[in-house]
Parts: sequence; C-alpha cells; structure tokens
Amino acid sequence: MVKKEKKPDPIIRAKKGVVKMSRIQRGKQIATFRKRQITRAAYEIIAEKGYNNFTMMDIAKRAGVSSGLIHHYFKDKENMLVTLLREMQQNIRQSLERSIETVADPRKKLEIFMDQAFGLVENEKEYIYVTFDFLTQIKFNERMQRILSKLYRGYRETIVMILREGKAKGIFNEVDEHYVATMFVSLLLGLEQQFIIDSSAFFYREYTARIKSYIFDMVVLKK
Repeated sequence: MVKKEKKPDPIIRAKKGVVKMSRIQRGKQIATFRKRQITRAAYEIIAEKGYNNFTMMDIAKRAGVSSGLIHHYFKDKENMLVTLLREMQQNIRQSLERSIETVADPRKKLEIFMDQAFGLVENEKEYIYVTFDFLTQIKFNERMQRILSKLYRGYRETIVMILREGKAKGIFNEVDEHYVATMFVSLLLGLEQQFIIDSSAFFYREYTARIKSYIFDMVVLKK
C-alpha cells in the first residue's frame, strides 16, 4: 500500500532557510487565519441576509468551524462585527492608497482615487450593502460609529493630501481642500446610495464621469 504524501500545512508552509516557528508564533498565525476565516464568512452572510437576520450558527457553517470556536476568538457577536467592520475599513483604505502611492502626478492621483472610490459600487457591491447595514447601527453602537467615521475621514484626508501636493506643484488652484474633499465624499455616498436603491434611475458611469469633470474643473489650474 502506497503511503499518501503528507500535504503541507495550509496555514504555515516551511521554506528552506527559514527558522521553524515557535509554538506561540504558530498559534498566533493560526489564530489570525481563523479570525479572518470567520470574519469573511460573517461578511458574506451579512451581505446575503442583512445585519439583523443571521445567527452565529450561520457564520459557523459558512466558515466551516464550530460555533464554540467563534466564541473562542470573539467574546460576543458585537465584538466579531466590530472586528469585521474594522477590517473592511482598513482593507478599503489600504487598497485606495496603494493605487496612488507610485503615481507622481497629482492630477493622475486624483483621477485614480475617484475611479477607485466610484468603482466600489460595481466591483464590491457586497461591501456597499454591508456598509449600509452597519450605518443603521451607529445610533446604537458607538464603536461602529467611530470606525465608519474613520473610514470617511480617511477618504477626506487622502483627497486633502492630493490637493495640497497639487497646489505645491503649481498644478491645482488655491481651493479649500477640506471643502472639496467633503463635497466629493458626499457626492460619492449619495450617488452610491441612489444607485443601490434604484439602478435604473440614471447611468452610473456617466454621472461619475460628470462628477469627475466637475471636480477637475474646480481644482486644476488653467494656464
């Protein structure tokens, strides 16, 4: 009887020249993997059923773990959802920042940032649904309110940074960057919400293109 070749650990794979992990390090890495596995399942379940229409057992089944393991990593349902929201916020912020970090021209940075932000409603529709679900809870949950506040503040800060760079290089007008950033975030969220509610009300890409043109006309210095 031929012995089956033992498959490498799906969490931790040894590499030549790399010192083996200690038991504590291995435990931490597995815990991180399991937490992400659970929060990913929670993300999918909330996108499908809504914030108030799921159970921990739904998440356990989707993640392929026991409900006891969920309680081992998260003290309660709120703790798990706050962790999920924080991960969503960090992932979106990092994705937007990575898209512009190697670009030198502030005009291109602004264009890329707006494209990425507007593209969420088409490329990450589940993210929009889940975020809207969390928004309904901010009256009752201060932690969620703070995390969402940080997300929108991050949008504004990135735009302010781009505008200031453009002004320093003599490319952008002396606009009130905080006002422009706040206006863009308002237009972004309002357009996304309307499109999610009634996608036949307008042509989303046409309207996003017009908003981009409006912003550029406002901020780009005409020579």
